[in-house]
Amino acid sequence: MKLLKKRKTGSAADNQALLRVRLMLTAKQRKVADYLDRKTLYWNRNSKIIALVIFCLLFGGACLLLLIKAIIHY
Repeated sequence: MKLLKKRKTGSAADNQALLRVRLMLTAKQRKVADYLDRKTLYWNRNSKIIALVIFCLLFGGACLLLLIKAIIHY
């Protein structure tokens, strides 16, 4: 009984398409990162820390809320 199958290699066209998608995603990520860098360029260190704490509290609270709802409705 084989648990793991051999991985088939894709065709050259598939590899080329995946490469194009990867390059496109990398370019979009770079564009967003540059935009966010320009937006926070003049923030001092304390402002960045406060923004990070607010972000963590907001999304941490949302995750905790989802976890509690899942446990209660189980």
